[in-house]
Amino acid sequence: MIVDDRLIFLLFSAQQKLRIYLNNALSTAGVQITVTQAGILFLLKQKDSRTMTELSQIFGIDNSTMTGLTDRLEKAGFVKRSASPGDRRASHIHITPQGLAEVEGAKQVIRRVNDEIKRGYSIDDIEAFKRILNGFFDKFSKSGAAKSNASSPISLPPVTGDEEGNAADAKGD
Repeated sequence: MIVDDRLIFLLFSAQQKLRIYLNNALSTAGVQITVTQAGILFLLKQKDSRTMTELSQIFGIDNSTMTGLTDRLEKAGFVKRSASPGDRRASHIHITPQGLAEVEGAKQVIRRVNDEIKRGYSIDDIEAFKRILNGFFDKFSKSGAAKSNASSPISLPPVTGDEEGNAADAKGD
C-alpha cells in the first residue's frame, strides 16, 4: 500500500482553500477587508500605533508587501499613518473608528468559520491538530525565524475569549 504523505502540499493547499473560503465569507457578510487585512486591524486594535516594520516582522512578510496592504486599508479609511517623531523614515499606523467597526464585523465571520472548521471533529482531534500545528512553530522557528524575524505567523498572546487572535494567523493575501 502506498502512503500519501505529501504534508507540505496538503498544508499549503489547506491554507489556500481556507484563505479563499474566509475571504469569500467576509465578502458575503458585507465585510470590505480580506483576512490578511483583518489580521493587521486585529493587531492595531490590540496595540495601536505600530510601525510598518513591526507589522511586517509580526506577519513575516517584507515591508513592500505590508506597505501595499496598509495603503489599501488607508484608502478605505480603516487606518491612518503618522510620521514617527524620532525617525522621519518610519511611520506609525493607527486604526480609525471605521477600522474598529470593520474589524468587529470580520471577527464575527472568522469566529463562525472557526466553528465550522471544528464541526465534526472530537475535542481530542482538535487538540491533536493544534499540537501538530504548534509543533511546526517550535520545529521550524530556528531556521526560518532568522530570515523573517517571525517565529510563527502571528506572535500573539493566547486567546482568552474576547481577543481575536484566531483571525490574525492567516497571512499572505
